[in-house]
Amino acid sequence: MALRANDPSLPAAKPGSGEFSFRSISRDFLKDAGQIWSYPVHIRTHDILPIVGLAALTGFLIGNDEAIHRGFMDYRDTHAWVRAVSPVITRMGTYGAWGTAAIFLGVGLISGDKKSTETGVLASSAIVQSAILVNFLKGLFGRQRPYWADGVDHWSGPAGFFKRFGSGQSGRYDSFPGGHTITAFSLATVLAMQYRETVWVPVLAYATATGVALSRVTENKHWLSDSLVSSVLGYVIGRLVVRNHQSRYHMTPTPGVAHGSLSLAFTCSFH
Repeated sequence: MALRANDPSLPAAKPGSGEFSFRSISRDFLKDAGQIWSYPVHIRTHDILPIVGLAALTGFLIGNDEAIHRGFMDYRDTHAWVRAVSPVITRMGTYGAWGTAAIFLGVGLISGDKKSTETGVLASSAIVQSAILVNFLKGLFGRQRPYWADGVDHWSGPAGFFKRFGSGQSGRYDSFPGGHTITAFSLATVLAMQYRETVWVPVLAYATATGVALSRVTENKHWLSDSLVSSVLGYVIGRLVVRNHQSRYHMTPTPGVAHGSLSLAFTCSFH
């Protein structure tokens, strides 16, 4: 569909067309979820090498997680600044992330800034998609958190999901992957893509997310391999949400000539 900016014969755009609504947000959320959950059966050839590389690195870290974790904890114990910063930055994986998404959404709605509103909606969507996936994977793998059993790494598989309901077992078997980290990286990716023309935004967003990932280890809540996998999943989900939105509501300006004068056409695609 092509719309010419200076062609009076075309009807005016309907007020609010293309804006977010509960219906459009819900529809897009379900479409994105379908892509996320069906990805294993739609792996493309060029995805295989990165997946193999990630699997190899994750396997290496898992094999050395206990020693790596002891190193992190020793560093924390001997550096006061880590003990001071770690518990603060780790909150950017929960309240801080939701607060950031809410700020963008609120500012956008109040000021009429559509980009800010869009960023708030996309960030919220990516965070929820991440939360659903990460909680499923936690129940599937049942990995013991490092603060249990003096830092002994143990995997219970799906049985760990049921063990968590035992007395005093809450949170014990839900280490892999990490919820804070996947949340931080899904938010960071949305912000980085939405404001990529402002250099400091991607830098600050990913630096903060990386800080969250490392803080989960120094806070004795996760193994390093948990944080690695979570960061990749968060990045992928954030990128998918933003790119899908752009492909559904994309406008491409095309210069041309109409009635003897220069015009600008916008090619829109709605999927």
